[in-house]
Amino acid sequence: MGEATDYRKLRSDFVQVLRERRDPEVPLRVELANPVEIPLYQDDNPPNAQVNLDPSLKADSENSEHVLKEENLHLIIEEGEQGRLPLLIFSSKEDTHERKPAVVCLHSTGNCKEYLRPLLKAYASRGYIAISLDSRYHNERASSKNTYQDALVSAWKTGETMPFIYDTVWDLIKLADYLTQREDIDPSRIGITGLSLGGMHAWFAAFADTRYAVVAPLIGVQGFGWALDNDKWHARVDSIRPMFEAACDDLGKRAFDKEVVQKVWDRIAPGLASKFDSPYSIPAIAPRPLLILNGAEDPRTPLEGLEVPISNAQRAYKESHCPDNFKMIAEPGIGHLATPYMIKEASVWFDRFLKA
Repeated sequence: MGEATDYRKLRSDFVQVLRERRDPEVPLRVELANPVEIPLYQDDNPPNAQVNLDPSLKADSENSEHVLKEENLHLIIEEGEQGRLPLLIFSSKEDTHERKPAVVCLHSTGNCKEYLRPLLKAYASRGYIAISLDSRYHNERASSKNTYQDALVSAWKTGETMPFIYDTVWDLIKLADYLTQREDIDPSRIGITGLSLGGMHAWFAAFADTRYAVVAPLIGVQGFGWALDNDKWHARVDSIRPMFEAACDDLGKRAFDKEVVQKVWDRIAPGLASKFDSPYSIPAIAPRPLLILNGAEDPRTPLEGLEVPISNAQRAYKESHCPDNFKMIAEPGIGHLATPYMIKEASVWFDRFLKA
């Protein structure tokens, strides 16, 4: 069996896992929604009200209200309270009757789609359809500051949902169904990016769905299995601590250890630290252009844990005869932070491959 065939099988296996804990699907439909006046931030230390952009991008979006169109929509994808997918979309008011490239931008843990409004405007002002959404159990899909963490604890205890990465990746597959139906979007030119948790969503959505043609995850790609084997899981665990505390109690442990972390990943995101981990899912994105952006000092995405995924990806892109379609940037001196430099580099990557 050839390597490309193996990746197709791996992708099929992953999508099958995503399907296993779903509420029943419903016919895809779109409903108009009202703008969110006061977004819900679940982080104890919420970021500034809007993402910080490089000046070269910010200038492109100044005075954009006169030239850009904003859409607030709900995409109905399945039964249940989480089956309503909130979308925020920006595009140019100028009707050129030409299909445009699109970029999907995804927020970090505890954040919301409105946080990315300046980034969406920046992309829209440069000719893209720019889309963001609320991840599962966030903002419009949350009832309190604890909704996401509560969903994680429930997932550990019941095994009924997969709120860490996987459920939102399913949403992104359904989003691709919608975007490829829009008359203003070129279905062959859809890019995806995200910050932190959003970077993981972008990574796994691109792995799962080849309709995401260009990919640029920020501070999200890591080696989950490597972290377990090398005692480097602590920073990631601390970011969603209540779930692991519940697991410790249920397993009769006094403190987190490798066994607890392994059992949690296997329960809430099967295969995350094994068959679907970055050494296998990252090269499966080839030959589509992939830019990975991390901080060189990020404890959640240690560079040592990416040596094998990067090596595997370089080989996959070389075998696909497009080695320049893969690039890794580790910004020196930066921890777990999506910097204006990273956001700008992602935009350059999209311009290179979606506007050619």
